[in-house]
Amino acid sequence: MSTSSSALQQNPKSALPPDATQRVCIFRVGPQLYCLPAASVEYVYPYCATTPVPHKAGSIEGVINLHGSVVPVVDMGIKCAQHPLERAPEHRLMLVDVDSRRVALHVEAVVDVVDVDQRGWEEADTVLPGVKVLTGIVKYQDGLALLYDPARFFEAEFTEGTAP
Repeated sequence: MSTSSSALQQNPKSALPPDATQRVCIFRVGPQLYCLPAASVEYVYPYCATTPVPHKAGSIEGVINLHGSVVPVVDMGIKCAQHPLERAPEHRLMLVDVDSRRVALHVEAVVDVVDVDQRGWEEADTVLPGVKVLTGIVKYQDGLALLYDPARFFEAEFTEGTAP
């Protein structure tokens, strides 16, 4: 039996069935691994040039034309590591649904998509109380990946004023 990622984001680990799993998409920015619920990731594209946008939120790299739709691109280097990513052809754009809004995430690499059972993650609130953008911390291979709540993590990109 599998539990949806939204249920895992909203319920404490202790309230979930013992066999609950969460599918996550793991990506890399610099040496650090991060992840999002795989249900929020629509597609992964090769990196392409963006059109700069004036008076934008700090992490917005620009916009792209994706099959006729204009989609904002978030520089995950700024968002996660506080420094912009280089623009490199080997990088990827992860198209993500955030509360029915599409956003492309500029990441260095998409590493894996895995099902994580309860032994493979810790609730963020028990390890880092008050860090509301994190849902959990996923144990992946010999390291850790920070599991973000997309709605909270990208809230500033959709609510921040655009005036200079």
